[in-house]
Amino acid sequence: MRSAPHLWSFVRQTLLALGLCVLLGLWGCAVPLSASNSALPLSTRPPRLTLAYAYYQNGQYRVALEESQKVLEAHPELPQAMSLQGLIFARLNETALAHRSFHRAEQAALQDPDIAHNYGLFLCEQQQFPASFERFRRALQQPLYTDKAKTLWVWGVCAQQSGDELGAQSLWAQSLGMAPIAPAALSLAQSYQQQNLTQRAQAVLATFNSTAAATPETLWLGIRLARQMADETTVQRYAWKLQKQFPTSSQWNAFQHEAFDE
Repeated sequence: MRSAPHLWSFVRQTLLALGLCVLLGLWGCAVPLSASNSALPLSTRPPRLTLAYAYYQNGQYRVALEESQKVLEAHPELPQAMSLQGLIFARLNETALAHRSFHRAEQAALQDPDIAHNYGLFLCEQQQFPASFERFRRALQQPLYTDKAKTLWVWGVCAQQSGDELGAQSLWAQSLGMAPIAPAALSLAQSYQQQNLTQRAQAVLATFNSTAAATPETLWLGIRLARQMADETTVQRYAWKLQKQFPTSSQWNAFQHEAFDE
């Protein structure tokens, strides 16, 4: 089980390593919390709020806080600005202020899936797991929410943190059933691997690596598992794909040097 202080660096590092920051928007890339602002269309979003998000994504949290405060002075009931302040305060380790901002945002827009997701991840960081899971559940209940696979993956990470490995595996499987996202494939395969369920882990990767969403990380794990199973055919198939699609990756370099245990 990962300790809470390291859980969010794991989420962020996973996204950065897989190059998913663009795919998943701002979420998890600039900081360990989600900064999704997709619920507010660009056409109706105050320009200063867009600017505040940009500062936030760039790691300029104090400036982002100032800009978001100016937004709230002009639009006191704008939930997206409140949620952004929650993200900023969380990054600044102002836990009480983050909690207050998220709560205000939630009360102003109870059915906003991005706010529910962000608040859920913050609560999970505080190890308030039942409350966290309720926010993830609410986000998933919104019919127009387009990032359900993302939320299911994060919920799985939080479930694992709470000690529910089977629940985490179920959530990651659901995530993969909605969209082929590499973090869910890696999380599920690694969970099976840690339980010595190598064939299950390889089955997850066989399905995922057959899609266009395959990454150097998922191919490399597949190669390592195939070697454990003495499956040279699969090793060579994944190696060929690794060379063809990711010739400059550290994983292809490791394969060439037979550094399978690094």
